[in-house]
Amino acid sequence: MRNRATAVRRIRHRKAPGLRAACALCVAALAGTAQAAWDCASLVAVTTGDATITSATLTDPPAVIGGATVAVQFCRVQGIARPSSDSEIKFEVWLPPSAGDWNRRMKVNGTGGYAGSIPYARLAQDVADGIVSAGSNMGHDGGESASWTLNRPEKVKDWGLRAHYSVATAAKALSNAFYAEPVRYSYFEGCSNGGRQALMMAQNYPELFDGIVAGAPSNFYPDLLMWLLWTGKNLTPSAPFGPPSVSTAKRQAVTQRVLQACDALDGATDGQITNPRACRFDIDNLGPSGDGTLTATELAVFKAMYAGTTSEAGVQRYTGARLGSEADWNPLFADNGGYGPFIGHYVYAQESPPFDWRRDINFSSVYDTVKQALTPVTAAPSPDLRAFTRRGGKIIQYHGWNDSVVAPDGSIGYYYALTQFEWLKSLPPRLADRLIDELSPQAVEATALVFGRKVREYHRLFMLPAVGHCGGSTGPSAIGGGAPEPPKAYRNADTHVVSAVIKWVEEGVAPEKIVASAFDANGGVVRQRPVCPYPAQAVYENGGDLNSASSFTCKTPHPRDINVEAGDMLHIRNSLTQRGLLLPHR
Repeated sequence: MRNRATAVRRIRHRKAPGLRAACALCVAALAGTAQAAWDCASLVAVTTGDATITSATLTDPPAVIGGATVAVQFCRVQGIARPSSDSEIKFEVWLPPSAGDWNRRMKVNGTGGYAGSIPYARLAQDVADGIVSAGSNMGHDGGESASWTLNRPEKVKDWGLRAHYSVATAAKALSNAFYAEPVRYSYFEGCSNGGRQALMMAQNYPELFDGIVAGAPSNFYPDLLMWLLWTGKNLTPSAPFGPPSVSTAKRQAVTQRVLQACDALDGATDGQITNPRACRFDIDNLGPSGDGTLTATELAVFKAMYAGTTSEAGVQRYTGARLGSEADWNPLFADNGGYGPFIGHYVYAQESPPFDWRRDINFSSVYDTVKQALTPVTAAPSPDLRAFTRRGGKIIQYHGWNDSVVAPDGSIGYYYALTQFEWLKSLPPRLADRLIDELSPQAVEATALVFGRKVREYHRLFMLPAVGHCGGSTGPSAIGGGAPEPPKAYRNADTHVVSAVIKWVEEGVAPEKIVASAFDANGGVVRQRPVCPYPAQAVYENGGDLNSASSFTCKTPHPRDINVEAGDMLHIRNSLTQRGLLLPHR
């Protein structure tokens, strides 16, 4: 393990020396000329180092574009960025029609999965709120199919790391030309793969954004990819899209038994577990030696999901699902996502078959091969955010405790890695490496108590109880930022993560809690619950309405109750040993 970590740590790419100059603002034919709203069409003359504009049209409401309804007038700009000869990053930038309608903000929107389409809904909401909004197809068209990865390494690089740089640079150039003044504040939001992209921006393009929202980030991407195949092999073992190994009814029954054991730990019996890490539940009690709810084969599946990705020798490689999330496990996710074919196409440069992941996968040698191949273009594990934070950059990260797609402990491990890096960053590299090798859970706990305060000056993590992947499940999850968007009346710094990071950046007011909401079909509030900056958590104390956020208080557990687990150590070392990782921009 140490040799593999050292090998990954030594991947120290440097940014192409001419890239900054090439992508600096270059507004052909428009430089220095004040533009008014009716000059939208002239924006076709704007260029950047790798992008050209193909269309610029003043669009009147009502308009329906890509399924999104836009109720305001705006300037719709379409373009293509080509950072390589095989690149075709289609992007759009939507601009409020005049400087008077613009709040001087720009936001780039990340996309989950393989992307393959422009996030029109986000663009429509942003431009109606007075924001210059941008998004792209990440370099290819299509949905959740990996066919675009076969023999197209440059397209994988665009999807993995380059697309948003090109798009953000173009959006800033267009704003400067259209309004005759630069963007004052730049933001990024995304969940899942969009969350990975968010952390990628902070680590590799620290000059681009002032505030970032990273939801359920797959920043340990090669490890995450293998976890998805682990879940597929355990939940749907027989064939692609085949029958699940455990029925939905049994998974739901297990969740109910876990709730019976752990629901009231936060003082409220409300159908959700605030901190699943504090839950103590023996799944063997439901197996053949217990009450017989589960067969021996089914019991093994549950244990494998809780254990996380494990090598053939029994070594844990990645953390797994949490107690209470069983009803949210998705047996078809690995097949629907085409993650096995992605490995066959990109890592082994073969069509699939001959690489058949159910037949050929293992979690030792194949795992290492995948990690070596994909880390240079997809991973965002580094805790070194100094270039971003020196500019005053702020990050809000969130994750649902019931997420079985991107296992939630990865976010906690990254938080702890940030605290450890605050301690290690001033030490000579060899000494830091030795201390990383010697880290123990107890040492991490002690160090985090001291340096967690420093981390919270620029990064806050919010864990959402009973919430699945980027939303869903039974807990309140309408917080925006890639999770479900609340109605406009709730898009403020108290109840909306993008608004919260804006307030943090522009007013210096850090979020002490985010109130997550659940709404009915008519937009009425069903439940609101505060989520707190980790490791604080919401505690029910006053006997009030269980559906009211005011009945809960954010409290930090006693240090003896904040335990760093073995799985956390995997993520912490994975992050710290890759602290020098900078991905190739060319």
